[in-house]
Amino acid sequence: MQPNRKTDFLIAAGLFLLGIVTRVPFRSHILYHWDSVNFAFAMSRFDVAAEQPQPPGYIAYVWLCRLVNLLFHDPQTTMVWISIVSSGLAVVAMYLLGRAMFDRRVGWVGALFLATSPLFWFYGEIALPHVLDSFLVILCAWLLWEVMQGQAWAVVPAAASLAAAGGVRQQTPVFLALAVLCAAVGFLRRKGWAEGLWWGTLALIVCGLLCAGWFFPLIRSTGGLEGYQQVMAAFSERFQATTSLFRGAGWFGLSRNLRKLIMYTAFGWSVPLVPLVSYVLLRVRGRRFRIGGERTAFLIAWPLPSLFFYITIHMGQQGLVFVFLPVLLLASAVAMVRLLEGRRRAALAVGAATLALANTVLFIALPEYPLGSKQFKVLSWDTLRNNDTYYQERFSAIKEHFPAESTAILAANWRHVEYYLPEYVRLPFDVEAKWEKGQGNPTAGRPEVVATPVEMGLQPDGEDRVAIIVFDPFLMAFYEGPAPTYELPLKYGEALEYFLLTSDQALHYGGRSFGVRDYEHSSGR
Repeated sequence: MQPNRKTDFLIAAGLFLLGIVTRVPFRSHILYHWDSVNFAFAMSRFDVAAEQPQPPGYIAYVWLCRLVNLLFHDPQTTMVWISIVSSGLAVVAMYLLGRAMFDRRVGWVGALFLATSPLFWFYGEIALPHVLDSFLVILCAWLLWEVMQGQAWAVVPAAASLAAAGGVRQQTPVFLALAVLCAAVGFLRRKGWAEGLWWGTLALIVCGLLCAGWFFPLIRSTGGLEGYQQVMAAFSERFQATTSLFRGAGWFGLSRNLRKLIMYTAFGWSVPLVPLVSYVLLRVRGRRFRIGGERTAFLIAWPLPSLFFYITIHMGQQGLVFVFLPVLLLASAVAMVRLLEGRRRAALAVGAATLALANTVLFIALPEYPLGSKQFKVLSWDTLRNNDTYYQERFSAIKEHFPAESTAILAANWRHVEYYLPEYVRLPFDVEAKWEKGQGNPTAGRPEVVATPVEMGLQPDGEDRVAIIVFDPFLMAFYEGPAPTYELPLKYGEALEYFLLTSDQALHYGGRSFGVRDYEHSSGR
């Protein structure tokens, strides 16, 4: 092995281990997100129409989960370990990208910044595909850059990586479209039209065949292309009316998307933002600021489509920023290297390690609500622990104290109840999420349901009563009574609230509230 290759191998191996070892002690133990539950259900039965998983389908991710689950036999463990391993792979890919575009120093500094990003670290501990998607995005970017430099060996791997990324998350190749265009133009300039067309045709064939391998099973699962389009349209309609400028969301949609995008990006970027801002200010002050060249064009083209989508159409959960976050961390790494150019080698190592340590402290030490108020939440280790505790306590208390045949669970987080407590009757009570119109209020459009215990499929106990558990404490704000409520103390100071219903009473829920009604009144007698 040549000295340079040996050095690269050792650095890559060290970064991979860093990405793995730092995740293992902090991994989550309960499915973190609503979408996590969707993926867990999809591992048993793939049905995009039933949101197993949610559109657009993530079919290759589900296939990978099923394969890895043969080892773990537990969807939560399976998906978390995929995230952990993907963390290590993404860090290595970041090193390869930085080394190829700049030099080895930029590569390992950028990789260190990615490995310790609090947001990236958080997603490496939970059951969602965003870290795997991030790895594939960075891998595609590295290979596309090599193609742009005229490296024919990278053409087929780049095409295969794009197809794999599309199978995991169907939007990703679209978001990388401008980067692909840059790579194609650069390759043609260096290799000429004859060789460029030959390699381009081969790339299209490889990418097309691999995409067909996941696309046709995906649309077949919904009964064909028309069925898939209907599922996608119905899913998009649920949120784009209030988020998309093209659907009339107006200023509310734009401000909502920008607010979320800026906050999530800032937390993902975190401390490495400091050297970039410092470098830019110094260059502007010295009037030595110059933008141009292939690298700049590539690094601008890469994030533009995703940023356009997130700003004008829809910005979802925080992990979506990983499709462009590597560009920002790479820019910070370049700034760090150039700020310390001419100094001793140890200066760069100490500086990068200091920023990485600050990132680590943010992830490990920040409380879930650092300002005390629940209006401002960060994704940290404390958030993971609180989420695990929240669900584990409630699931254990319900199983221990409430028999399934005479208990119903009213919940906003009813998807978790459906997965972890399938033997219990669940009563969905949806509430608008934060940053959405009507946040904190019951979701409009869900019809009110009025049902007796028997109509809910419950069997009253020996005292002719059934229990209605209010799973999420914030739902008590919508309880109208008149039945008294009771509290079952939980281990860490919280309580599980519930009320009792007799066979001659009916529960009403949905609309704007929930509560108990007399049976004669509810049936119109």
